[in-house]
Amino acid sequence: MHVPPARDLLAPQMAEVPARPKGRSVPEPLAGLIAGMDRSLAHLAGENGGRDELHALRNHLSDLCVLTEESPRILRAVDRLVAAGDRLGEAVLATRGRDWRAPRLVKARAALSALERSLAGARPSRIAVRLQRDW
Repeated sequence: MHVPPARDLLAPQMAEVPARPKGRSVPEPLAGLIAGMDRSLAHLAGENGGRDELHALRNHLSDLCVLTEESPRILRAVDRLVAAGDRLGEAVLATRGRDWRAPRLVKARAALSALERSLAGARPSRIAVRLQRDW
């Protein structure tokens, strides 16, 4: 049985964009952070992915947490994405060339979509208000 290389398995998934939540939309600048996280996941799962992409994902998450009012639902979604990103990063760093990336990328993107849904209708943090970020 022929097993295609990981890059062939990832190519169609990298082109996908996370589904937008129905109803309420994610406030800008959070939508930009979600798009940045999706790009970081795609680059992380790519052939040359590594620590830099994992660091970029964490930076986007950090920015999101600073700009968003804290809620248990959002914190759980952030924690799920951090765990999924870490598992994807472990697979990429430890097993280059193996087919472990594709399913972990799917799970990381599912966690990102869940985070995006939880951000619909989110309120800005005090820091975001003080910085007069467009919301």
